[in-house]
Amino acid sequence: MTGRRAASPGSLPPALERLVFALHRRAVREERGLFLAEGVRVVEELARSDLAIEFAVLGESAGGNEREASLLRRLTDRTTVHRVPDGEIRRLAGTDSPQGVLAVAAIPPTSLETAAPGGLVLGLDGVQDPGNFGTLVRSAHAFGSDLVLAMTGTVDPWNPKAVRSAAGASFHVNIVPAATETAVQWLRASGYAIFAADARGTPVDTIAVPDRVALVVGNEGAGVGSTVHTAADERVAVPIRESAESLNVAVAAGILLYALTREH
Repeated sequence: MTGRRAASPGSLPPALERLVFALHRRAVREERGLFLAEGVRVVEELARSDLAIEFAVLGESAGGNEREASLLRRLTDRTTVHRVPDGEIRRLAGTDSPQGVLAVAAIPPTSLETAAPGGLVLGLDGVQDPGNFGTLVRSAHAFGSDLVLAMTGTVDPWNPKAVRSAAGASFHVNIVPAATETAVQWLRASGYAIFAADARGTPVDTIAVPDRVALVVGNEGAGVGSTVHTAADERVAVPIRESAESLNVAVAAGILLYALTREH
């Protein structure tokens, strides 16, 4: 949409309301090529990105401080902004404590064919929790990876909770869904060493890190699958005390990413 106007508070048009609710379903996101972004921080990052914004919805009390007012101005410059009563945006929101702003935007087209190889890739092999997925994307962005491979069995990258958990990083990192076998073949052809996260692997701080490395983390319960396990050049672990339980996948990946990039 290109209306670029901030309307007076009123109800969201029924067709747009139905769309907001429908975008909580993966099939609709894939069919329409759209996703839902919610929260001040997330929508701020969306507005700073190059992604196409279809429309935004703000509660009538939003814009009461300078941060929200700045966001409103930025959104108004880019798309149609619908102002609605606060009670309505609470109903539209997918969180228990909504922040009064959400937006609908276009899912960016991505593929391995157009991916530009860099020094570091994060692969997610069967990561199912959207909160973990978003945190992993956020860590990838923080440690300099511009490519995240969402492999077989991984949650939809544009699940609303995944988008919220990424805190805007999803808009600045190339996220490419790919079958695990295809992703492994691409990594090999692109010259990456494949490091699989494995609690029984070699402590990461004892391994020489090549110029191009792909860290692959696995399912929250089962770890990486057999395809990655077989293809891995190294199986790397975060050394922890023997009496401790294994780390959450997102926590472990953050530590491993730091260890793999600290010399660079």
